[in-house]
Amino acid sequence: MGKFLEEIPEYLAEWILQQQMFWVASAPLSPDGHVNISPKAIEGTFHVVNSRRVWYEDLSGTGAETVAHIRENGRVTILFHAFEGPARIVRLYGKGFFHEIGTPEYDALIGPHKRLAGSRAIIGLDVHKVGTTCGYAVPYYQFLSHRTQLMTWAARKEAKDHELADMNKQPLLQSDQHPVPSAIDEHAPINPDGMKQWWQSHNLLSLDGLPAFSVNLGRGFPFSSIVKSKRNGKVPETSAARSALSVQPNSSSMHIHMGTPSKNSPPTAWSQIQTQRKYLGLSYPHHDILLLLPRIFPYLIVLFIGIFIGRISNYSRYFAALGLWRDAA
Repeated sequence: MGKFLEEIPEYLAEWILQQQMFWVASAPLSPDGHVNISPKAIEGTFHVVNSRRVWYEDLSGTGAETVAHIRENGRVTILFHAFEGPARIVRLYGKGFFHEIGTPEYDALIGPHKRLAGSRAIIGLDVHKVGTTCGYAVPYYQFLSHRTQLMTWAARKEAKDHELADMNKQPLLQSDQHPVPSAIDEHAPINPDGMKQWWQSHNLLSLDGLPAFSVNLGRGFPFSSIVKSKRNGKVPETSAARSALSVQPNSSSMHIHMGTPSKNSPPTAWSQIQTQRKYLGLSYPHHDILLLLPRIFPYLIVLFIGIFIGRISNYSRYFAALGLWRDAA
């Protein structure tokens, strides 16, 4: 059912880029350390360079486990699986690497006009093994849209950093310049509500105390070239912020097939059958009966047990009135 490859074939690369989310797994060397699995699902952040290298834009969060584990041992596995269409699971095994925001390597792949709000690094993987398995145990889900809260939150925090820079009239780097570590002032003021303070408070160490991002993460980065203004207390007018505010899912129609819905009632048995027919290639009426049998079988068992108990309890007249039993006498 499963097989291993030495590199990513073209057909899998195309399939990977069509998926709406993926998982990144890593772990420390210590047997008592925390194994980490991070879901990622922002559209356009994952990239396939070639058959042996991939990378994704790492957005800000409450932790930095993957970066810490890459620093220590480099072991990373990225997993994709199909929620729609034919079942499939793909794992990419390899050696991880990362480039923090403001480095030449980061800017070479993500320019200021392509960067998403909250982007803090590039995390990549040099692939040495690709594993594919059936994925038959993964349920069907229907994709609705990507969430926008992370982008909105990050854009607001970066606007705070820009406000402080304007207030102190600090010179900021141009988009084609990079901060020099020896020239960065580690004691320069940081807005307590800004993104840089968030990185300092939440992204320097892993859960196990391993070093993650550097203490100078984001210092000197030209947020002003990304966050240009703040109007009427709203999210600044950046391309990332505009997309975060303009793409809103219809909450009244939130619904997940074959799973637990968030708003509407659970899908009916008939809607589930139609979903199964679609993906199993069933197109004839008698197939629907075959799909219904497992659902009604327990009720048939209960019915026959009731008839049997009624007979031995001398309730034959009651069942005869219902037409379910004919007295042999």
